[in-house]
Amino acid sequence: MRFEGKAALVTGGTSRIGTAVAELFLADGARVMITDMDAERGAKAIAALAGPGRTVEFFAADLRDHSVCDAIVEAGVSRLGGLDILVNNAGVLYRRGTLETSDEQWLEAMAVNLNAVFFMCRAAARAMKETGGAIVNISSEFGVFAVDEAISYCTTKAAVVQLTKAVALDLARFGIRVNAIAPGKIHTNSLESSITERSLSVDEGVARISRFVPLHRLGRPDEIAKAIAFLASEDASFITGTTLAADGGDSAAGPGGVIEAAE
Repeated sequence: MRFEGKAALVTGGTSRIGTAVAELFLADGARVMITDMDAERGAKAIAALAGPGRTVEFFAADLRDHSVCDAIVEAGVSRLGGLDILVNNAGVLYRRGTLETSDEQWLEAMAVNLNAVFFMCRAAARAMKETGGAIVNISSEFGVFAVDEAISYCTTKAAVVQLTKAVALDLARFGIRVNAIAPGKIHTNSLESSITERSLSVDEGVARISRFVPLHRLGRPDEIAKAIAFLASEDASFITGTTLAADGGDSAAGPGGVIEAAE
């Protein structure tokens, strides 16, 4: 029960990774609030996560509106009785290159993948500064090295790595630790969508991509959740300002394999 008595807020909480994080926090004793734009998906997620002795809440939120970030934290503090952990998991991915990316796609990626991370960090820090806390931001292996046809995603996820360092330094004096996770190829809905967009079956695409991961498989959402929980827990009490790669060895091998796998 690493998080007994703790209150945690998870953005993008209806995604496979988001629900895996919420489930792990709840199982370890935390009170949890998740966010998503879609209230219907939120209701389904809450129904799946609910259980005896669990406190789990949903807040419908569009993170493209920066003023909403303050409202999310205020709701979390009110409903959960405080805030100890923030996981910035919401994100958008457009598989578009420099010439194909529209103004709207670029601005939306900036709004969700980067601006909202800053606004959520700032709002959470205001709630945590008297008691301390932990923030975990979700970057990507594409924030460590670039790939083709993902210009807005690569740029914003790289910015999250640097933002994490800067915010960690600003908030260290308040006892607030700020770290990031850089997932690799994880079996998520968005990965399945990118496979089917290439006219492949999911099984065929998963098998093809797995060949280029040093561990020869995709990661699971629960494995990313465990890495996030580590950084949010007291087990990581002397860790701040770092980005942990959870990519099956991709970043050790270098970008060549990732580029090849994406083709």
